[in-house]
Amino acid sequence: MVMEFELEAKRNAERVGRYIAADSFPDTVEPAFLRDAVRDYPTRGGKRLRSALLNWTCGMFGGNPDAALPAAAAVEVYHNWTLTHDDVIDDDDTRRGHPSTHVAIRDALAESEMDICAKTAADLAILAGDIQHGWALHLLLQCSERGVSAATTSFLASRLATDVTAPLVSGEALDVWLSLGHWSTVSRDDVERMINLKTGALLQFCALAGAVVALDSQCGDAEIATFANACPEVASIQDFALTAGFAFQLVDDWLGVFGDERLGKPICSDLAESKPTLLVLDALANLADTEKNSLLGLMGHQPSEEEIDSARRLIMKSGAADRTLERASELIEKAKQSLAACPNGTFGKLLENWADFLVRRQF
Repeated sequence: MVMEFELEAKRNAERVGRYIAADSFPDTVEPAFLRDAVRDYPTRGGKRLRSALLNWTCGMFGGNPDAALPAAAAVEVYHNWTLTHDDVIDDDDTRRGHPSTHVAIRDALAESEMDICAKTAADLAILAGDIQHGWALHLLLQCSERGVSAATTSFLASRLATDVTAPLVSGEALDVWLSLGHWSTVSRDDVERMINLKTGALLQFCALAGAVVALDSQCGDAEIATFANACPEVASIQDFALTAGFAFQLVDDWLGVFGDERLGKPICSDLAESKPTLLVLDALANLADTEKNSLLGLMGHQPSEEEIDSARRLIMKSGAADRTLERASELIEKAKQSLAACPNGTFGKLLENWADFLVRRQF
């Protein structure tokens, strides 16, 4: 089944990628370098995990994934506007092994002999992200062109705005806010709340959207919101997505320290930005004072290779590295319990493998 998962995941990524690339929404963006920036992240490819969750959930609930394709493309573009803004906030120079949006804009203008400051490049990148946000809504509304009722399409657009945008941006704000304080004042509850908002909200929407597109033709005259709320399987698939998303973030934090260049961003970048993670909070809680101070001393600057090795040794010694991966695996098993309450079949097996992939990935 793993080979089938990899094949279907590749097919999904290609289908969604083609749909995004063919859409004309960015064509009217000016100037040309901004238009290129808007298209950049969404067309770089990647694992397309969110669209796979949405499409396969649709199939699992008896729907046609083709009808969900605009929504699948929408969540990928939506995710990418958050990355564009996130890279500006974190001042990250790379994304998926290539220049981040603000760096690409600066380089593009430099080639045309326009020397702009970092702030101007960041400002323009923010605008690119804003346009991507609008592009995502444009794609989502195309569901009505694939047989999804206008009421259900409107329902999804409303839920994206209310259940995703405000929580996700709040999670990003908490991420920034927590990095401003001292680590001793940050609790696990603070970080867990931030993860559920920043990572979980969009994944929950993906699961909901897939189920709702599938159920659209079955709800008859009932309001889709009422129909979906009365379906316990819809709640279960959202629980699956939220729990799996938390596990995904734990592994992401682990890879941020113990991964390699395939991550497409600097190793230990969270330490460099003094961003609290559950991995490091766990390590600090289980190290002697001198070792704790050593780990704290590695924060706030991009560490050297020697300092990265030191951080890895300290985190390993604390037991936090193993506990983080163990918890991620436990959460995936919990997520599968929620998935078991949903319809079985090929798509259910794909989602089970999707969850397993979240904790076995290497980048």
